[in-house]
Amino acid sequence: MKIPLEPVRGMRDLIYPDSEGIEYLKSTFSDLASSYGYELVIPPTIELFSLFAVKSGPEIKKSMYVFEDKAGRQVCLRPEFTAGVARIYLRSFRNRPKPVKIYYVGSAFRYEEPQSGRYREFIQAGVEYIGEPSYYADVELLLLIRDYYRAVGLKDYRVKLGSMGIYRKLFNSWRIPEETQDLIIHYLDKKMLDDALKLIKSSSVEADLKVIEELASFSSEDPQELERYAGEVNVKEDIKEEVRSLAKILSILKDLNVPNPYVDLGFARGLAYYTGLIFEIITPALNFSIGGGGRYDGLIALYGGVQTPATGFALGIDRLYLALENSGWEMPKKRLRVGLIALISDLKYVDLTSSRLREVGLSVDVRITTKKKVSDLISDFSSLGYDYVAILGEKEYSSRSVTIKNLKLRTQKTLDIDSIKSGELP
Repeated sequence: MKIPLEPVRGMRDLIYPDSEGIEYLKSTFSDLASSYGYELVIPPTIELFSLFAVKSGPEIKKSMYVFEDKAGRQVCLRPEFTAGVARIYLRSFRNRPKPVKIYYVGSAFRYEEPQSGRYREFIQAGVEYIGEPSYYADVELLLLIRDYYRAVGLKDYRVKLGSMGIYRKLFNSWRIPEETQDLIIHYLDKKMLDDALKLIKSSSVEADLKVIEELASFSSEDPQELERYAGEVNVKEDIKEEVRSLAKILSILKDLNVPNPYVDLGFARGLAYYTGLIFEIITPALNFSIGGGGRYDGLIALYGGVQTPATGFALGIDRLYLALENSGWEMPKKRLRVGLIALISDLKYVDLTSSRLREVGLSVDVRITTKKKVSDLISDFSSLGYDYVAILGEKEYSSRSVTIKNLKLRTQKTLDIDSIKSGELP
């Protein structure tokens, strides 16, 4: 039987160097999130469908991988992480002192049309900051993102801010049902303003469509301009306060050197659980966002807990990698790579030498061979991008040494294996 070698459509094999690049971005995020005081959780890949059906929004519901397991339960591959983390919080963290700070890194799945930067299995890294109502929690998320992108070398990006609180309060004042609100927000997220306006008009006689059109057309990177707009827009005072809150956060982010923040009042996010500040990360290297998040103060209560403020974000690791590649990025090497060519039969000495090289921070690939194969192996290691070859022959064996050749500089040294240091490499 002939087995197809291509992966399932929308999935992909990650091989070197992409696999190493993705792992570098994941591990760097883990290190940074830990340094900010977040604890790692690893949710299961399969969850009950009902967990996401409650408040995920129309788009995700349509694109989920949903199936029945052998016990007859309706389950799904997780389409995102926030709902799963909220479940974990209620199960394991709800009695902890607040706030609770959690991070995750892993794959999510959506049955969407594959295209550049969009896969049916994709990798997300994110945090959830649960139990803190103040704007500081939202600001800290963007500081973490700032430091993460700085650490991995992404320089050219912008932070787009918006508020679901503005729209939720408007729709509530117009007595639009919550499920209809979710669909309107979905249309706004997809830039389908005409569809959103039609649905608003058919759902409420009290609605003022001019307000929606005005909000959708306003954007600014100037906090003072946003403050002025809050005083002019024809909405109730509680909605004006949402705009002023955005102006305050925008001002703080500028003071803290978060790159290029701006407010777009027409901006919405499709996940239906957002209640306040929302944001996305955009870069000219790609024509889609590479991450986003926001405040979701009602989700914990929706799942059966007490009313609990929460905010979080998810970054697309695949998209970040693509953006970095498009900007000419080179992944920092974790270890220099050495191809060790052994021409001796004493495996104990081969192991001793390779272990010593690994101890000084090198990645060592051992090949046992005959002398006539040496030039072929050197050529192979060079074509694979190795930094060095190390040779163990009878001469090196008798003197407890190893000869190391720099494949790029074409220089070499013979070094004592008992006292070798990484700084002595040719």
